[in-house]
Amino acid sequence: MAKYEKWLGAGLGWAMTGNPLGGLLGFIAGSLLDTDDKKTGGKAAVGLTEFETNLIVISSHLITIDGKVTMQEIAFLQQFLNTHFEDKHADKRKEVIHHCLNKEYDLNVAFDQIRMYTPHATHVQVIRFLFDLALSDGDLNERESYFIFRLAGYINVNDVEFRKLKTEHLEVKTTAYEILGARKEMSFSEIRMIYRQSVLKYHPDRNKDVSEAEKKKLADKFQKIQEAYQQVKKERGE
Repeated sequence: MAKYEKWLGAGLGWAMTGNPLGGLLGFIAGSLLDTDDKKTGGKAAVGLTEFETNLIVISSHLITIDGKVTMQEIAFLQQFLNTHFEDKHADKRKEVIHHCLNKEYDLNVAFDQIRMYTPHATHVQVIRFLFDLALSDGDLNERESYFIFRLAGYINVNDVEFRKLKTEHLEVKTTAYEILGARKEMSFSEIRMIYRQSVLKYHPDRNKDVSEAEKKKLADKFQKIQEAYQQVKKERGE
């Protein structure tokens, strides 16, 4: 996940500078916790940064926007946040995600805070992440795409940048499925079966009697199949 390094740095910097964010964290903490810490509004008890909280609010809306919540999307979101933010808050983070999946908060507040308190490079990374999240269940539907487009405009990610990110994601996704000989509408168990059949077919141990040139060709194919499967597996949170 090296492509998110700049974004993570920006997010942590935002949390440490003490900007007067206020925003959504206090409301969420108040809904989840019984605390006497009025000065922090439960922030210390929650243990999450304001940046992370706004991201969870936005992500939860994206996950629920099509009327269905998939385990792949939830798993991807939890794994991503646990990787890029403090892992010791994983249990509380899971609780906040579940809360936000069942309760709507003001998206404009989350949009405004990201736009005002993070640099443009972070805005681009947010859009990149949302495409990853939307595709984690194997599909980018019209509602998800429009929501990401709407956010991009709000946080000043221009049309050229947005189209580039969308194209990159769709091209990678299509290429991975095509390499495997699978379709994106297939279940992961069906894709895994196709993958295992391809491994048996192209594995070097199964092709010892072919020419050296053919061995090299089959080895390249075998490697691409492995990479494509890992890509699809990652996208689907498996």
